[in-house]
Amino acid sequence: MPAIFHKKYLTPILVLVALWLGYSVYQMRDDRAQIGLQVTDLESKITDIQQDNQTIASSSAYLTSDAYLERQARLQLNYKLPDEQVAYVYEDKGTSTLSVDQAYDHAVGRLPTWKKWLYYLIGKRD
Repeated sequence: MPAIFHKKYLTPILVLVALWLGYSVYQMRDDRAQIGLQVTDLESKITDIQQDNQTIASSSAYLTSDAYLERQARLQLNYKLPDEQVAYVYEDKGTSTLSVDQAYDHAVGRLPTWKKWLYYLIGKRD
């Protein structure tokens, strides 16, 4: 019988082989966990991309529809149907009327800071 099969030599070799196998199993388990995390991450990215694709598809369908073309013609080309009437709305550029509170806030806004503090402490609203 060769000398390697003696108890004295066989036990340390078997212990080293067992440690090596245990370490290999531990590494495979760790790699499997990392791969599982990567798979979960990729699945979430896939769902995000699918949602984006659905959004793009619905937007594309709307952009090629007659409703979109009509809306753009109305907005950009001032298009109207023959049986429609147009109402013109002009911005009021006249003097604006302020409410009492707005006028007070406007007047107080022009005061020096020390007077603002004085009004705040006294509670004066004149």
